[in-house]
Amino acid sequence: MQKRDCFELLSAYLDGEVTATERRQVEEWLSTDASVKCLYKRLLNLRQGLQNIPVPAANQSSESTIEQLFKRVNRRYQLAWVFGGAALAACILGTVSSLLPGDSSRILQVAKTTELTPATTQPAATDSPLMVALNNPVMEIPKTAIAPK
Repeated sequence: MQKRDCFELLSAYLDGEVTATERRQVEEWLSTDASVKCLYKRLLNLRQGLQNIPVPAANQSSESTIEQLFKRVNRRYQLAWVFGGAALAACILGTVSSLLPGDSSRILQVAKTTELTPATTQPAATDSPLMVALNNPVMEIPKTAIAPK
């Protein structure tokens, strides 16, 4: 028989959960086998040690513990509503402020185009300091040498 099966049977014997045949078998092992007897004593000491462990006294009643638990759950629920309401208010405020007319809103700015004069294909002179030259780059871009194959 394997050690694990012996251990389980001894444990069941200590708990009083064995049949009459298993009880006779365990008692026979205890009278003949020293290793089984040693294991039985260790299990018996462990069981007695667990039963003798002091149980700490409760500082408060179970009703007050449950009451504190429900207070924490309610607090979390209320915080979720507060933060959800704040987020909703921010969204509404942002939507309303973007719909208000005026130049102070910088959320949507549409690019303004200038009309070309018929005489030239250049745009009319504006007071904008930024100009982009598409056909004539501002500085010379060097060409890369082609690597021989």
